[in-house]
Amino acid sequence: MDALLAAALASSGGTRPVRIVVVPTATARHRPELAASHGVRAFEAAAARAVADAVVRPVMVVDEASAEDPALAAELEAADLVYLPGGDPDLIPAVLAGSRAWAAIARAHDGGACLGGASAGAMALCARLWTPRGPMDGLGVVPGAAVLPHFAPGRVRGWRSTVDPTRELTWVGLEERTLVIGRPGGTWRVAGAGRAYLIPPRAAEPAADASHGEPFPLATG
Repeated sequence: MDALLAAALASSGGTRPVRIVVVPTATARHRPELAASHGVRAFEAAAARAVADAVVRPVMVVDEASAEDPALAAELEAADLVYLPGGDPDLIPAVLAGSRAWAAIARAHDGGACLGGASAGAMALCARLWTPRGPMDGLGVVPGAAVLPHFAPGRVRGWRSTVDPTRELTWVGLEERTLVIGRPGGTWRVAGAGRAYLIPPRAAEPAADASHGEPFPLATG
C-alpha cells in the first residue's frame, strides 16, 4: 500500500488530496463491503505513515448494473489511484470488460492515474489469467504478460500449460506482499517484502528476479 500511495502522490502532483478508490469486484460473490473496508483502512494507514493528504473511498462495482452506474463511473474517472483487491479472478474481467466503469478507469489511467491490484486484481490487469473456470482474457493494461501470485517455482509449468499453451506470454511471479510498479513501454521496479520473478515466453523457470527498490526487466508493448 505504501508503494502504491507513493506512486499516486507522484502522479497527482501533490497539490490536493490524493484520491484513492477501492473497487472490490473480485469479492462480489462473498463480502465485498468487508473487502472494501479493509482496503480503505489499509490506504488510510499508509497515508498516516506518509503524513499524506488522502481521500480513500470504496466504489462498489460488483455486478453488471453497478458497472454501468454513471455516478460510480464518475468517481472512478476522478481517481488518482484505482485499487482492485483480490478474490475470484474471473469476476474482474467478467464484470468490468466493456463496461462504463472500465471506460472511466481507462480514461483516468490515460490521464495519469495509477491502477493497482492484489492477487486476482493484479492478474486481471494483464493480458491473460487463470481462473477456476478455465483461462480467460484479462483487461490488457499490461499486454503480453500474465501474473502468477503467491509465487512458487513449481507452479509455473502448470499455469503456463493451462493459460497460454499456444501464446507467447511473459509471466511475472510475485511472492507474498510484493508488487512491481511501472507503465507499459516504460521502466518497472519491485516494491515490498519479497521478490518478483520474470519467466520468459515458453520457459518454465525464471530468467531474472529482483527485490524491493530494484529494477524489473518487464518489456511490454
